[in-house]
Amino acid sequence: MPSVKLIKHLEYDADDLLSLVANVEDYPNFINLISALRIKNRSNINNFEAEAVVSYKLLRECFKSRVMIDPKKRSIFVEKSGDGGALKSLTNKWVFCKLSNGSTAVLFEVDVSLKAFPLNLLVQSRINRYSEIIMEAFENRASELFKKVNKCGVDFIKEIEVLSI
Repeated sequence: MPSVKLIKHLEYDADDLLSLVANVEDYPNFINLISALRIKNRSNINNFEAEAVVSYKLLRECFKSRVMIDPKKRSIFVEKSGDGGALKSLTNKWVFCKLSNGSTAVLFEVDVSLKAFPLNLLVQSRINRYSEIIMEAFENRASELFKKVNKCGVDFIKEIEVLSI
């Protein structure tokens, strides 16, 4: 199963970044791979099902996922729901850790498997780059919406070691 784990230092507030990623309906406005997204079956503001349309070149697939947001832990967990679509499985995790200077360590993990073997090979060969593109899209969107924290630098490596991420 193709998977990736990214850890990135962003100079934005952790709660702002959590709200950005939690606002899934806005994704088509800044993530080129997502052409449509709508909320379905919202049990509450932090637990809902979303239906996304992902488009890449000639491929266009729709899939449903369960989104669970934990504001106290500053985390978001996403998993595939339903049987339809090209996805065999999907899990996605975001964690936003506030650092000593007010900036954020962002942990982004994704595991994906497609039903069709050739598509699975395609994703496996490109998942790292796709993940970087998605992270860049969120970082660019954060720069449009939020002010950077204006505080002294931070030893990012040392802080993430302490956080064990």
